[in-house]
Formats: sequence, C-alpha cells, structure tokens
Amino acid sequence: MIKSNEIPIKHAQSIKGDIATTKIGKFNFYIWDYTGVEHFSFIWEEFIKESDAVLLITDSTKENIEKSKFFLEIIRSEAPIANVAVIANKQDLIQAMNAKEIEKILGFKTYSIVAVDPINRIKIIQIIAELLNISSGVSQQIRTMEERDNLRNYLEQLIEDNDFQLANTVIDRIIDLCVELGDDALSNDFKELGIKLDHILDEKINDIGQLIPEGLTETEPAEGQATSVKARLLETLVTNYMKSIESVIEVTICDRDGFTIMSQSKKKIARDDVLGAMATVIDDYIDRMKNEFDAEGNFFNITMISDKKIAYCSMGPNSILTSIAELSASDVELRIFSEHVASKVELILEGNENVDVEIPLVITTMSKSKGGELPTGKFSTKIIMTGNYQVGKTSLVSRFVRNLFQESYQSTIGVDLSEKVVELSDDTKIKFIIWDIGGQITQIAPYRKRFYEGANSAFIVLDRTRPGTLKSVEIWYNDISKYVNEDINIIIVGNKTDLTDEIKVSEEDIRSLAEKFGFHYILTSAKTGENVNDAFLYIAYKFLESISS
Repeated sequence: MIKSNEIPIKHAQSIKGDIATTKIGKFNFYIWDYTGVEHFSFIWEEFIKESDAVLLITDSTKENIEKSKFFLEIIRSEAPIANVAVIANKQDLIQAMNAKEIEKILGFKTYSIVAVDPINRIKIIQIIAELLNISSGVSQQIRTMEERDNLRNYLEQLIEDNDFQLANTVIDRIIDLCVELGDDALSNDFKELGIKLDHILDEKINDIGQLIPEGLTETEPAEGQATSVKARLLETLVTNYMKSIESVIEVTICDRDGFTIMSQSKKKIARDDVLGAMATVIDDYIDRMKNEFDAEGNFFNITMISDKKIAYCSMGPNSILTSIAELSASDVELRIFSEHVASKVELILEGNENVDVEIPLVITTMSKSKGGELPTGKFSTKIIMTGNYQVGKTSLVSRFVRNLFQESYQSTIGVDLSEKVVELSDDTKIKFIIWDIGGQITQIAPYRKRFYEGANSAFIVLDRTRPGTLKSVEIWYNDISKYVNEDINIIIVGNKTDLTDEIKVSEEDIRSLAEKFGFHYILTSAKTGENVNDAFLYIAYKFLESISS
C-alpha cells in the first residue's frame, strides 16, 4: 500500500526482508519490511537495530497481539530511542479487537487499518509521518500530491474531450506542483505534453491517440486494487455536496486522529496559506475535541481563517468533515449540509454500500430557511408521528432520541411520548415533544383528536416494502386535517430504505404523492440511521420559519 503497488489479496509468505525507498514529495522513507516467520527470528534483532521508527503490525486477533509482545522486548533492546506505534490491521474482520483495546495491551499508540482497501494509503503514510515527527511537513506534501493527482485525472478527461486550451492551463498548474514536490522528471514529461498540445491548437490535429506518454496519467487499478465501493461513494457524496453549495471550495474527510481519508477541491484550488492554516487549526481542534467530547460525540464548529470560513463537523466516531468556504456561505447553510454529509460519511465508513449519496431537496430547503438566519432563544415544538402499524414510527423516534435500533417489534397501542433538546446554534435551542401514535387507523380513531391537539408538525411515515402504506398517506393526511391547523408542517417519510431487495415503493412514487399535497419528503432507514436526523431537523427549521414569519 505504501509503495502504491498492487495490493495482494492472497497471502504469500515472505522469508526475507524487503528494503524499499518510497518518496512522498520531498521526503524519502527507507522502509524495512522483514519476515514474521519464527524460523527466521535470528534476523529480527539485526533489522530493528538503530531504527528511527518501528511500526508493529498485528492482525488484531488476541493470539497475535500476545505474540507481538515479544517484538516489544527486541525494540526496547535494539532501538531504545525509536518512535514506536502499532497498526491494528484487518479491522474489517469479526474477530478483530479494536484499536483502543490493543493500545491498552501493548502500551503504544495504535491505529486501525484495513490494508486491502486502497483508500487507507494516505492514512498509512501519515501514520509514518507522525511517527517520525514530520507530520506537518508531510501533510502539506500530501495535499500537494492529491491536488496534482486530481488534476492529472482531470487533464486526461479534458484531452479525451478535445478541450486542449483548458488542458494547457491545467498542465501549467501540474508543472508547478511537480516542481514544488521536487519531481523534475515528471515536470519535464508534462512540459513535453504541453508542447504537443500547443501544436494541436496551432494545427488543429485531431488524432490524439498517442499524445499521453505511458505512465503520465493514473493507470487502471489492478484486480484487487480497484477503487473500493467505499471510496466511490465518498467521492460522489462530496462532489454532490460541493455542487450544492457554490461557496464551498474544498472538502476534506479525516479520521478522529486527523489523518486524511479523502480530499476534493474545485477548479479554483484553495491557496497553500489557507490550507496550511487549516491544517494547524484542525490539529488544535482535534486535540481539544478529544478532551471535550467522548468517542461518540457529535460536534459542529466554524472558524475564520484569512478570507475563508472553515467548518468542522463530526456525526460519529469515525470521521471529521472539514469544509473550506467563501465568506458568503451562511453558517446555517454550512451546518445543515455538513451534518447531513458527515452522517452519510459515517454510514459509508461503517461499510454500508446502499447509502444514497444524492443531496435530498429537504436539505436545500432547510438551508435557505429565513435566508440562513435563525431566531434566537429556546423553543418547543410538538411533533405527531402518524402512519400505519409497523412502518417504523417508533424505530425512527428511538433512533433520533437515543440513537438505538431494536430488531424486535412491539406495536404501539395508543401513544408514546418522547423528548429531545437539540442545539441548532449557540443561541438557538429547540425541544422536540414527540407523540408516537399507534398505527391502528380504526381502533384508535376516537382518541386521535386528543393526540393531535396542539401539534405544530407531523410525520406521515410509510414502509417502502409495503405499497399499501403509500395509499394510506392520504387517509392520514385527511385525518390530521380534521383536527389540526392547516398550517401544520408535514413531511412524508419513506422508511426502511435499507431493505433494497424488498423495496416496492419507488422514490418517484413518493415524490409524486408529496407534490400532490405540497409536502416535502425524505427517504430514511431507522436501522442504519440514514437521514433520520435530517427528517427531524427539517421539521425544526420549518417550525422556526413559521413562528418568525
């Protein structure tokens, strides 16, 4: 992974040391990868001797971790001043112990990795950089490399599209980046390509088949190293995010230790001084976060750097979403989009492959509420949860209020009440009073008027695996309309979206029905949590908009 070679899927036993030099920008890493076969233990001390840094790799099983203690003794003996860290590999396997548990056993900083996933290449490089106390320098080098590699892919597309004029502009930027990285050979290759493109512009040559020298663009990934589903989903999600907010110019996803998972920029690349300042701020912020938040804590924060807004957001234990935006972006807009995207990032990193990476219309609607300004104060809103039995109303409430999902089902008889307070900003808090009403349309009809009274907002929930629940939406809407003010905020919630093989109610079906009544809709999964917070936050923003208009 570090050498960017094909990642082997099958295990091939090594019986010798592998010495490699890997260049990351201007930094050279001399890497000694030696055999773990016990028959060759006599070479271990020699390989470890006088190392500057040692990475101890485990497969995260209890048995392997116990055996790894032996290496710690060799490290203390042969490389007493070396910086030491542990890689907890194969974290995707069921029997894997988590990094925190391994760290307690071995006594050294431990990082979780799934080495067969190419998305982790940048992470492993940054682990090495941190181990050698050069993380700040390498971090900037990596950003430059990522910018260059993104532009190389973009250049290939421009040439395929015969857009040679723009391609020449991109080449100039790539050359600058190559010079900055100290890669003179690659810089010269791109200069030659620029000359060829100049000839094409002059002579209108259309045959471009042999224009790009072999190795100048990114090669097709080999089998076993093909871009993972996870990486594709993250890339598409971030692309859609940046399309939705014009003022966002760069987005980075990192883990809770600050190691970059992916990064994406628009054509107008953010300047180095802003990126460098951002890196410093996020490092400080991560340190503060670790002291102030637990591992599960969610947060959102905006910092001003130069003439840019930097928004930091986390919606789970696996990642932090960082967005660089122009000053024209409203804080509300950044928060709503950041929380939505950060929630999807968590789902993707947890291995969910059916995450919808399109930005729902309700997110855009929320972000534009009252021009992006919120009233200040403490507010309270009553939400009624309606819909047929077994559509998932109680599960949605449980996911929102307690972040829990129960596989077992127990039908709600009558009504259940829940509360949750959410901070929409430092000056705006809203208390949700949630009435989860039983789905027995006929049996509880005499009591529903009492349940509905005073409601400001309503969910009409349907089960996407049961077409009959779509037909019942109109029945529930008419029932609500009998007893509640016509200005009530209503949203149709298409639940159980995670059951992809069983879905019988399409998004188009739900959209058509929502348009018929003038509602918004959202697709959710109480099981995975997808879009659940967004559904409730939509209600909150619409409620605040209605009371301040």
